Amino acid sequence: MKLRVGVFESSRIADIERIFHHYYPDSRLTHVKSHLQLSEVDAVLAGGGPDLNPELYGQEDRACRHVNKARDARDLDLMHGLLGARLPFLGLCRGAQLLNVALNGTLYQDLATERGQGHLPVHSVAFSGTGARHLGDRTQVNSTHHQGIDRLGDGLEVIGRAADGLPEAWFRAGAIGVQFHPETLIHENPSWLRLFDWWLAGAA
Repeated sequence: MKLRVGVFESSRIADIERIFHHYYPDSRLTHVKSHLQLSEVDAVLAGGGPDLNPELYGQEDRACRHVNKARDARDLDLMHGLLGARLPFLGLCRGAQLLNVALNGTLYQDLATERGQGHLPVHSVAFSGTGARHLGDRTQVNSTHHQGIDRLGDGLEVIGRAADGLPEAWFRAGAIGVQFHPETLIHENPSWLRLFDWWLAGAA
């Protein structure tokens, strides 16, 4: 039986589709845009995209870029639905932030102005706890975001941090979020398959 994977709208959908084509050929991808489609999948992935509407976490827009309020409202509604249905979830970059916001967390709207740190396209992340078992202790990751986690969402555990202490990966039973883009790293470094295997094991 094919593994049915739901995918949210993403700026890197081609990379995600390539991963499943090469490494999980017995899976079937569905582009999820409704609760009905959630009932037809075994696991869900949400990838990158523009900044989330800060109104979703109780703030005015101070430094966000390219916000799409309609998409954000839809994705947050779907996020609540999949969490309620206990579907295994993997969030990448924006998708990880969406997980945090869905669980009542907040974001730094702009790390440079709010934490005094600019964007680093490549940096080190140290993993601990549950994350270390699946992802190793420390590795270099890529980054395209100018936002980050401020208040951690309810029930989430930080499992990866940058050198400055900023959360880069978080977890709760059935849901994983990483602030970087393993979907663009996996073809040169197949060890990132461990992250995808960990997520999909919850759907087996």
